[in-house]
Amino acid sequence: MYNSANDSLRTLLSNLQVDVIIANVQTVGMDWKRENYVHSFNRLYFIIEGEGRIEVDGIVYYPKPGQLVIMPCHVLQSYSTINDHPFHKYWCHFTARVGSRDLLEMYRFPVCIDVLSSSEVENWFSRMISEMKKQTPSSILNIQASMLQLIGLFIDHGFEQTAIPSSTTQKLSRVFQFIEQNLEHKITIEQLASLVHYHPNYFIRAFHSVMGCSPIQYINRMRLDKARQMLSTDMTIGSIARAVGIEQHNFSTMFKSYTGFSPRDFRQMLMR
Repeated sequence: MYNSANDSLRTLLSNLQVDVIIANVQTVGMDWKRENYVHSFNRLYFIIEGEGRIEVDGIVYYPKPGQLVIMPCHVLQSYSTINDHPFHKYWCHFTARVGSRDLLEMYRFPVCIDVLSSSEVENWFSRMISEMKKQTPSSILNIQASMLQLIGLFIDHGFEQTAIPSSTTQKLSRVFQFIEQNLEHKITIEQLASLVHYHPNYFIRAFHSVMGCSPIQYINRMRLDKARQMLSTDMTIGSIARAVGIEQHNFSTMFKSYTGFSPRDFRQMLMR
């Protein structure tokens, strides 16, 4: 059954590209204050100790030690100290883009969340800070891995889809649902474009701007994801190929290119 909120988020996350601009740990000064500003990047804080005031989109928060705080891009924000015991915190600035949009523009996550393991969160921040100083070939991967872990905490904590100024993403939810329900059939760009009343050429550009991939790439990925699930059943490989709308003579090649394993080898691993 298609769940538009969870399934569309899962699809977006498969195309997520994270960039950590800067990360550090510090005790803020008594002059730590800024009112009514908007940035093109996101801010993430982990409060170690101290007190302060943060306002995001008109709502005021007083984060406590042991809480993560996320301040999304393109949203009006303010912050300040409130007494002589200011924040000691880890912090970073980052983007989390899917196509041309940031994930935090498309979904509203809780601004403040409690974490189960402060030491784990501190380790992820410390790793980002140290890897930024090292600048080794693997540093970018280690930084991204830590950032993805932190973003995952907010996703696990819950989210709600926000209204997006453009109607493109809302319209595309109909396209996602149609694809999910018709994977076994031939799906054309013309069919998909007609669902949202776009010219096919414009539809391809709009789809890519939101998803970061072409409609055909997305359809093939959805087909192969479904095939992975079906390989845990006793269906024949030929039947699975037909059920996901892939010609049998192309199925093994496409599956191996996507997973690194042939369908038969993938099934054997599932049975171990």
